[in-house]
Amino acid sequence: MTTSQTAVLPHSTPVAGVLRRLGWVVLVAVAAATAADLGLYYAAGVLFPEVTVWPGAGPIQIVGANLAYLMVGALTLLFLARFSRRPARSFVILSAIGLVLSFGAPIAAGVGDGSGTAPAAGIATVVTLCLLHVVSYAVGVPLLVRLGLTRKGEQS
Repeated sequence: MTTSQTAVLPHSTPVAGVLRRLGWVVLVAVAAATAADLGLYYAAGVLFPEVTVWPGAGPIQIVGANLAYLMVGALTLLFLARFSRRPARSFVILSAIGLVLSFGAPIAAGVGDGSGTAPAAGIATVVTLCLLHVVSYAVGVPLLVRLGLTRKGEQS
C-alpha cells in the first residue's frame, strides 16, 4: 500500500486567482478613487480657490498618483496573498503605514520642498492634498481587499 503526500500551505491564497482579479479590480479602484478625489479637489477649489490655482497639483497629477499608489498596493496585496497567513489584515496595516508616510509630500509642499518647481502650498492646499490621500485609501484599500482576495462564490 502506497500513499502520496502533498505539501499544502494552509496560509497562502491561490495567487493565480488573485492576479486575475486584481487586473480589473485595480482599474475599478483607480476609477472610483479618482472620481472621489476629483470631486473633493474641485469642491475644495470652490471654497478655497488657492487649491486649484496651485501649480503643484491638478487633475492629471491626481489621476497619476491614484494609478501609481493603487498599482503598488495591488502588487503588495499579490505578494501578501502568497506569503502572509492573513493577507487582508497585513495589507490594511501596511496600507495605513503607507498612508501616514504619504502625508510627507503634501507637508513638504506646504513648507516649500526646495525643488523650485512650484511655490509653497497654502494650508488649505496641504489639508486638501492630505484629504485626497485619505479618500484614495478609504476607497482603494477596501476595494482591493474585498474584490481582490475574495474567491468567486465565496462569502467573506
